[in-house]
Amino acid sequence: MTNNTTGISTDIRVNGEKLDLINRFKYLREIIADEGSEPEILARIAQTAAALAKLKNIWNDRNIALSSNIRLMRSLVMSTFLYACESWTLTADTERRIQAMEMRCLRKLLGIAYRDRISNEEVRNRTRQAIGPHEDLLIAVKRRKLKW
Repeated sequence: MTNNTTGISTDIRVNGEKLDLINRFKYLREIIADEGSEPEILARIAQTAAALAKLKNIWNDRNIALSSNIRLMRSLVMSTFLYACESWTLTADTERRIQAMEMRCLRKLLGIAYRDRISNEEVRNRTRQAIGPHEDLLIAVKRRKLKW
């Protein structure tokens, strides 16, 4: 993989053998791609959804308080998403996708279906009532980027 914005490809040879050019590869569980961070963010969203689905029995257990469920989700599920987020390049589209994924997770925990027509702000208010003030996921990503 080369970092070349002009599109000119050059042959790279090692001991006379030409190396193959690739568009993306995985390094330390992170996707490195020539098109930027979007493939990695989409993969993280998919992994987060899978982690959320695996813990379905916990989310549906009525013996566990909503505040505990939200804290569990933020520690177990969102940590999967936040892995290596410091190196991401955010665009308006990826920021929208991050917010949508967070809302999808919170709606799942609160038992709110999309057809219920409850706004994202109301979902955030219900979350604040359950666990108090907390940091939105997109703000956490931006804070980690600045800190790094």
